[in-house]
Amino acid sequence: MGTSTQPSDSPVKVLIAEDSPTQAQRLRHILEQQGYEVGVAANGRLVLEMAPQFRPALIISDVIMPEMDGYELSRRIKADADLRNIPVILVTTMSDPQDVIRGLECGADNFVLKPYDEHYLLGRVRYVLANREFQRPQDAGMGVELYFNDKRHYITAGRLQILNLLLSTYDAAIQRNAELSQAQEELRGINAALAEVNRRLEQESRQREEAQQSLRESEQRLRSIVDNMATFVGEITPDGVLVDVNRAALESGGLQRQDVIGKRFEEAGWLSYSPAVQARLGEDIERALRGETVRHDMITRMADGALVPIDFMLVPVHDGEGRVVKLIASGIDITERKYFEKTLQEKNAALEAANQELESFSYSVSHDLRAPLRHIDGYIQMLVEDTASTLSSEARRYLNVITDASRQMGQLIDDLLAFSRMNHAEMHETQVDLGALVQNGIRDLEMPTQGRNIVWKVPPLPTASGDPAMLKQVFANLLGNAVKYTRPRDAAEIEIGSAGEEEGRLVLFVRDNGVGFDMKYADKLFGVFQRLHRPDEFEGTGIGLANVRRIIGRHGGRVWAEGKTGEGATFYFTLRPSAPAHRP
Repeated sequence: MGTSTQPSDSPVKVLIAEDSPTQAQRLRHILEQQGYEVGVAANGRLVLEMAPQFRPALIISDVIMPEMDGYELSRRIKADADLRNIPVILVTTMSDPQDVIRGLECGADNFVLKPYDEHYLLGRVRYVLANREFQRPQDAGMGVELYFNDKRHYITAGRLQILNLLLSTYDAAIQRNAELSQAQEELRGINAALAEVNRRLEQESRQREEAQQSLRESEQRLRSIVDNMATFVGEITPDGVLVDVNRAALESGGLQRQDVIGKRFEEAGWLSYSPAVQARLGEDIERALRGETVRHDMITRMADGALVPIDFMLVPVHDGEGRVVKLIASGIDITERKYFEKTLQEKNAALEAANQELESFSYSVSHDLRAPLRHIDGYIQMLVEDTASTLSSEARRYLNVITDASRQMGQLIDDLLAFSRMNHAEMHETQVDLGALVQNGIRDLEMPTQGRNIVWKVPPLPTASGDPAMLKQVFANLLGNAVKYTRPRDAAEIEIGSAGEEEGRLVLFVRDNGVGFDMKYADKLFGVFQRLHRPDEFEGTGIGLANVRRIIGRHGGRVWAEGKTGEGATFYFTLRPSAPAHRP
């Protein structure tokens, strides 16, 4: 507040007339924060009693108060010779133009509109106090009589007082217009928001209607699909009552919808059950209502009296809170499946018998073939010993060829027996240290590789799940092949390693820089008796790789090979990784 309105030796006094304690306290706080000394009275009568002693520099009065309102208070102040020079500010809503006339009539000096802004109120207070010094007694005129809204009014206020009141009224009008403009702008914003909300509501309404129509069409399509299915389908309430069945279910029992709808599932005659099956159905429903999916085979009697096996299922349907709200029952005629299962069992039994016969035959044949081979080999040895001095070199060569052929025949018989027995050998699956198997396989090849320059590359290998004896045979065959087909290389390189995983299985390989093979013959590598080289080039019976495929197949894996003529070959196979060790 400026020095012109507040002497340095004492604060300016302001007297408040306000019947609302809350408003009075707020107004007191605003003024006291600015250094004014404030007095408060609850109505105009009390202000008149306090004013002579309090001697305020300004009176701020609410218009509407009990006992004496603000207009009457202002009139009394201006009529009192001792108090008339105290300016009066009326706090009003200024909702009626008549308020301006009444303010002029009662001699009020200024208006402050409710609700008021703190800075605006203080500005009004400073303005009125500053202009109080210019108030002169000769300013008061003889009065003016005027008509407003068909009423006569007599104004006795001075010119400055009238100017101040009109300026405050004009200021109030500007403020009202600003508030109105702001309200109109906010209203336009609200209208725009409402229009956008309405647009979205209309769009959502259209989308909802389209969704509902699509849902109705989907339900009709689904109903049509279900109704035309060969599977028996029914819908059951949590009380175990049938509320819907499809056409196949009705036709299977020779029933109409009215015969089953509204009846308990196990008693509706939807399908004809034996007493034992009927009792079990009640138990099935109880389990399904607890949230279990129930499935088993049962025998039911059709409308034509035939006993038919069906694959029966009860599926609980849950709501968003996990409660079972209904059950879906289904039954599929599995007569053909049962027939094929029985046929498959019979064929498997016949195949097992044939395999046993074949194994017995193989054993018998091998036993019967071994005796002649032993005779041939024995007599040749005797012949060589008895006629060694008389046989020509050509004759001895012929006898050597016969001996080699008989030994090769014996090896072939042994390989065939091992191959035929591999399918029936019992597997003892455990964790297998593949690195140890490879090292053992290399040691077993020390004699065939003696004197050769072979570089073995064996990085650390993982453990796998499998039968140790069978997997030892796999590495024996693959390592033996690598040794055999790298024989023409002065520096043979054989690598055994792991190539990551394939569908959760370890991929292992044996690679060599030997003679390789043409990839167009890759599909023949793992067949029995299939060989890509002449016997005089590389020995063998053509059964080793077939045995590898059979062993890996029994372990659930697969085998394949990649190679190029003259550039070596790589044989891949997959195994299950070993299970992680249990930690307590």
